[in-house]
Amino acid sequence: MTTQSKTFPCPASRFPELIAAIQSWLSGDGFTCRKLQAENGGTLLQIERVGEWRKFVGMSTALNIVFHQVEDTVNVEIGAGRWLDKAATGAVALMFLWPLAVMPGIGAWQQMKMPERVFEHIATFLSPSAQSNDPV
Repeated sequence: MTTQSKTFPCPASRFPELIAAIQSWLSGDGFTCRKLQAENGGTLLQIERVGEWRKFVGMSTALNIVFHQVEDTVNVEIGAGRWLDKAATGAVALMFLWPLAVMPGIGAWQQMKMPERVFEHIATFLSPSAQSNDPV
């Protein structure tokens, strides 16, 4: 999985709300989420799907989401965190436990779709209709 990025209109005053909203949404969707300051001044969210069993069967999903606020826009970059683990688990599962071979594929598919889901959630949060519903 290569890094994907998109830029959204986002006033600086909404940036902290955006980060909090994404963290809340991800937590509600079953992810652990760590917020860090990136070396380049951005905000980094490291996310991973909750559940040790997911790691065992190759279905864990880990991504890095970096937010860069530049004037009235936010650039969001999303990259994978555990792609090679899925390939290794898939090879082992195929050799010894062939029914489990499908699990890493499911995890890889979920991880490939996650950036699209994150971008959609950001776009919805920052849409003019969502902003007009915010309490003043």
